[in-house]
Amino acid sequence: MKKKTAGRSDSVDRELLYGLNPLLEALRAGGRTPEELVIAEGVRDHRLRELIDLARARNVPVKRMPRAALDRTVGNTHHQGVMARIPAARYADAEELLTLIALRVGSAVEPLALVLDGVEDPRNLGAILRTSECAGVHGVFVPERRAAGLSETVAKASAGAIEHIPVARATNLSLLISQLKERNVWVVGTAADAALDYTEWDWTKPSALVMGGEGAGLHRLVRERCDVLVRIPVQGKIESLNVSVAAGIILYEALRQRKTAPGAQ
Repeated sequence: MKKKTAGRSDSVDRELLYGLNPLLEALRAGGRTPEELVIAEGVRDHRLRELIDLARARNVPVKRMPRAALDRTVGNTHHQGVMARIPAARYADAEELLTLIALRVGSAVEPLALVLDGVEDPRNLGAILRTSECAGVHGVFVPERRAAGLSETVAKASAGAIEHIPVARATNLSLLISQLKERNVWVVGTAADAALDYTEWDWTKPSALVMGGEGAGLHRLVRERCDVLVRIPVQGKIESLNVSVAAGIILYEALRQRKTAPGAQ
């Protein structure tokens, strides 16, 4: 599904991004400027005017295209009548992100990081990034291998959050956990058999939440390196929640605690 433009003289990889929210956020963020914005003929949406105004403010050409041609270019009909080719999403530098997280320790808003141990579905990753951005997560770490990476599918599922939240790749999650601990960040893993409910952890502390991948959960070494394990109680017959749903539940508990803590702004 991912499409890149090859053979350009500027040698910058570009991917196809579509949908109103992803394109609005890309233009608002200003980090990935489209080479042109393409709008289907006859499309109507109240957000379209803002999108066109943002494009013109950034000197991005706007052109119209028959909807059938847009369908063929995108490869589906879920584009909401807009698309653009933009520079491919770039990862944050892992060391720089660790430094930024460390600088928040002891501040008015303690750092909250997210570590994903092998999330493979790009739609899950996109949904997690969307929730993370909304919940105030300061950075996300993903493995370099055997996991979903930043892509147009992730960008679409994140509804534009990919433009705002830093995502770094880690070559070794066990080492990353050690590096977080060295920076006085508590590392909190998730496991169905944990003794502690997620609501019982003090999320106002500098914390890094570690979520396992679909089905497998945390790898053994990652689990063993965590400071503490928490669980989400389930009452039904299904044993576990979708990873993006579970991440949302825990991250919003962290946000709730931080918003209601004494002295919270």
